[in-house]
Amino acid sequence: MDFKELVNQAREAAENALKQAEAKFNEVKASLDKDGDGVPDQLEGVMNQAKQAAEQARARFEEFKASLDKDGDGIPDQLKNLGEQARQAAEQAKARAEELARAVQERLGKKS
Repeated sequence: MDFKELVNQAREAAENALKQAEAKFNEVKASLDKDGDGVPDQLEGVMNQAKQAAEQARARFEEFKASLDKDGDGIPDQLKNLGEQARQAAEQAKARAEELARAVQERLGKKS
């Protein structure tokens, strides 16, 4: 057997190995993507699950948001109530301060 024949056999063996590897690759690829859309089926399943989870989370968020703002004015009802209470407390404090100021003025006026 001469060198040229040995090189040809090595080349043929390499070509056969490459063909077998390509065939195996195509077989594995086909088994992973049975619907033939170019995306492995398991990955599609995971992506669909993630999409459903995101949609459920979005729906729950909207429900939660709606429960906080029953009158639909864009301001959470409890925050609005708290703001109203703070406004009333401020008005009462102002009225009390004015009342105390008048009392002080009256006492100062009586002492003079």
